[in-house]
Amino acid sequence: MHLSAALVPPREVLDHVIEMVAGVEPPRAPAAAGGAAGRHAAWAGRRLARRKGQAAPPPPPAGPMLDLLSPFRMTVPVAKFGNLALFDANRLADALEQQAQDWQAPRLHLHGGVALEPAGDVHAWAGLAGDVDALNDIKAGVIRAAQGLQLFVDRRVFRPQLRLGSITDLTTEAYLEELLAALDRYEGPPWWQSTVSLVSPAEHGPTGPAFRVHREIKLGPPVTH
Repeated sequence: MHLSAALVPPREVLDHVIEMVAGVEPPRAPAAAGGAAGRHAAWAGRRLARRKGQAAPPPPPAGPMLDLLSPFRMTVPVAKFGNLALFDANRLADALEQQAQDWQAPRLHLHGGVALEPAGDVHAWAGLAGDVDALNDIKAGVIRAAQGLQLFVDRRVFRPQLRLGSITDLTTEAYLEELLAALDRYEGPPWWQSTVSLVSPAEHGPTGPAFRVHREIKLGPPVTH
């Protein structure tokens, strides 16, 4: 099975950010420079530049400007382990269960975000805030456990962000500026991330789960605040 480790935020957290993002619309008038829109205008212009000499911007296109993910498909990947035999998948799960008792459960919330970063990426992301140091400790612990079993591990998939959706052919510069400004203002509901999930791909249609859980790994006590 193709196995990965991922964080799965609570459904109410996902519904909350989806509702916020779904309500974002491009400004009716050009946004003034400054603030979040001004900070992102330079890179947005490079990626979605209008043709030189165009007299006036075209009317806003009809249709969604962000292909939002279903909440059933939203996770924060931690590491990938490739195609494992069931025996090795269970060895990894057993090792993680033993070691994860020493990893503190972080208290997290969503705040801020990026889009089209790094170069070549076509998604919008919400940032993870809160006990990010504990989150990094969990990532490091997962990698150590896999390497200790001499299993392949791809650590490049981790970024402390939640993928929200994909840029579409209708996406405009003004919409991206407004979306990023909204994410900069956004403070999502906090939650305790008490487990790491070992998951494998499972396709159930565009709105259904994109994974099945092989095992839930319980973390240790919550971070002391």
